[in-house]
Amino acid sequence: MNMTTKKDIAWVNTLKGGCILLVVLYHVVLPGYADIAPLLTAGQLPAKLWLAFNNQLSPLRMPAFFFVSGLLAANAILNRPWKQVFTSRVTNLFYLYFLWGLIQWLMINGVSVGMMGEHLSGNINAAWADSPWQFLKLMLLAMSSSWYLYALALFFLFAKLFRQHKPLILLLAAGLNYAAVTGIIPGWGPESLSQYFVFFLFGAFYSEVLIRWSEWRRDNLLPWALLLVLTTAHSLLGLEQSLFLCVLAILGSIAFCRALNRMFSMHWLNWVGKNTLQIYVLHRIFIEFFGLSAILYAVGHQLFASQAFSLLWAVGFPPLMVLLCVGCSVGVWTLLNRGWGQSLFIYPKLLRMKFEG
Repeated sequence: MNMTTKKDIAWVNTLKGGCILLVVLYHVVLPGYADIAPLLTAGQLPAKLWLAFNNQLSPLRMPAFFFVSGLLAANAILNRPWKQVFTSRVTNLFYLYFLWGLIQWLMINGVSVGMMGEHLSGNINAAWADSPWQFLKLMLLAMSSSWYLYALALFFLFAKLFRQHKPLILLLAAGLNYAAVTGIIPGWGPESLSQYFVFFLFGAFYSEVLIRWSEWRRDNLLPWALLLVLTTAHSLLGLEQSLFLCVLAILGSIAFCRALNRMFSMHWLNWVGKNTLQIYVLHRIFIEFFGLSAILYAVGHQLFASQAFSLLWAVGFPPLMVLLCVGCSVGVWTLLNRGWGQSLFIYPKLLRMKFEG
């Protein structure tokens, strides 16, 4: 991909930053905020709008995140030898996945439950596992809050293994996507891995095409029209989150982020986009602590009986919690990411190489 200036690539960080904020919002809204919505004595409309907003962004949030991840991994997949990339791109991601899965489990299932007596959610998740065996099983099934790291390692591995057979692996990934969205694959972890592999491949192998299609040019009318027709056809068949709708969302988000960088200074969001890892691995812990604490306090003091409080909660809880959890994640990372504390965010061998270099 021929991008030669910082301005040309700024949209990548803008999109990454937007996606991580949407991921945090998703975890804030579901399940805690959604479970409390029926208790509100006022603010039902804002609550429904937040839930609808979260739901309507499903075709964009993770597909765009994986597309950008594939784009950034493309050079390592296509051009660099295994010896140069295996540790940094595969071992490092598996290390971070299991390390932070364990930390989240100890902090949420150990500390949070010990202090508050319950979980924020009853959903199946390694962070709420009842035993070490169940924790390991759920981690291997990608049923963890950090599953994105697991997916990236697996996606990179398979993309590089089959890089000489792009059409074949893309066809397989498209088949897995259909199997996931039609509910054939059991378990939200395996379902997620199956659903999003194709978007990583789009980024790794076909990013030039999609980026070109995202530009407002007359010769792009045909692919856009074809995607709209296919999206409509899938919607009529009951596939609301279709592969083609997600591609449209990716194209639109690229165009939107490019326009934002032309018109405004997006320094803060681009900084977030460059620092998604620490936000991703830490935010779930803070959501559990702050979200559960706030809910238990409000329920225990019958605050939802107040219309003023309910309205304030309905409008302000999601954005306030996102800001709080992102801010705390960045703050804790700043404190921990020093010396060998950096081994919490990078595989120790890579850290030694960094120090020696």
